[in-house]
Amino acid sequence: MHEPGFDDDDPREPEFKVDGVSGSFSWTTDYYHNDNAFTMTDFLENHLPDDVEIYLEDGSYAEIRIANTNYALDAKGNGDSYNHIVEWNVV
Repeated sequence: MHEPGFDDDDPREPEFKVDGVSGSFSWTTDYYHNDNAFTMTDFLENHLPDDVEIYLEDGSYAEIRIANTNYALDAKGNGDSYNHIVEWNVV
């Protein structure tokens, strides 16, 4: 399952987009994530736009900056090791 507007025929990964002061981003992989730190790494490497600054990364937690606004991110499983979710809030 991908974010709304994601085209399953498009080989690119779905991209994180900020909407409001909090929210979540979920995606599915065809490979196993062994822990939430791996999920965060996958998210940071494959789902952020190029203009996002990552200024703190600590296992399943990270903080990023987009247009002078800081966001806290928390990676989790979403039912099993193939479905993932990152929840975010303004800090």
